[in-house]
Amino acid sequence: WSREALGQARDARRVDAATPFLAFLAGYRATAPADEQAAIEGAKLYTEYLKAARAQSPADLTLGPGRFTMPGDHEGSPLLTFFPLDLDGDGSFPRGSFAAMMQRRYDAYRDRIVAPFFRDHFARLDRQIVLVDALGALAAGPGAMRDLETSLADVLRRFRPGASSWLSVFLPRRIDRILFAATKADHIHHTNHDRLEAALALLTRRASERAAHHGAEVRALALAALQSTTEADVVARGEALGCIVGTPLAGERIAGQVFDGRTAARVFPGDLPTDIEAALARPDGGPQDDLGLVRFRPARVPTDSGGGRPAPWPHIRLDRALDFLVGDRLA
Repeated sequence: WSREALGQARDARRVDAATPFLAFLAGYRATAPADEQAAIEGAKLYTEYLKAARAQSPADLTLGPGRFTMPGDHEGSPLLTFFPLDLDGDGSFPRGSFAAMMQRRYDAYRDRIVAPFFRDHFARLDRQIVLVDALGALAAGPGAMRDLETSLADVLRRFRPGASSWLSVFLPRRIDRILFAATKADHIHHTNHDRLEAALALLTRRASERAAHHGAEVRALALAALQSTTEADVVARGEALGCIVGTPLAGERIAGQVFDGRTAARVFPGDLPTDIEAALARPDGGPQDDLGLVRFRPARVPTDSGGGRPAPWPHIRLDRALDFLVGDRLA
């Protein structure tokens, strides 16, 4: 884990966010005596790096441990007071050393936080839906898309029959359908939905090949479980633009205007690339500047004309997701 985590931190796209942590790490040897204050400081700097890297690239899901950024009841606990080290040798560390302390805490995190989560929540499942911010990855550029592909491959490895992972003890071998859902389909015009779905399908296919995945049926779908926007076509300079209408979240910016979370706006989010493979191959790795994605408040669920009861809420392809996941059980 240390080798993988530090390799990610030293990647050119993350090294700026990781600089304070890496500078701290350079001052510690794995074989030095255990030091609680150093463990606290190092874990704090590592957590700040994770937050900064994820803020820079929201699709960068491979960075972890996840509980560092959302500690919940474990905030300040020794279970979250560890970080990766530069290590040599076979992984055997002197008793009382800094590395031995870090290893104990990593093992405790794995056994007391990660394993119960998989055991209690996944052990009885045979269908799985994985929500994916493919739209955010497309906007962030090829680097973020490649990070997302790595994340999808990692997910698929967990569901691979006979996978050589300690998590295979807790994950079922009988998952037979996995749906990767590209969320926030309501943040772009419907004319781009097929491109969003095609992008996720391509990443999923490539991830399946990398993970040597087989067995479960895998599908990609663009959806919005609760549609936050409506659509409006606008003609500008003789060109028809597919716009969306909604209430941007407080703090969102459009053309220099900062929204208060109450004012509606009509937005042209731009168009997704038609050739996803070409977009992935772009050498610069930077964001796609012609995409203007904005976060919107959820729409109010309408009421029916009868007794004021909630009407079916607006969605995009939630019915198709349910049909793939459980339709055969209801037939």
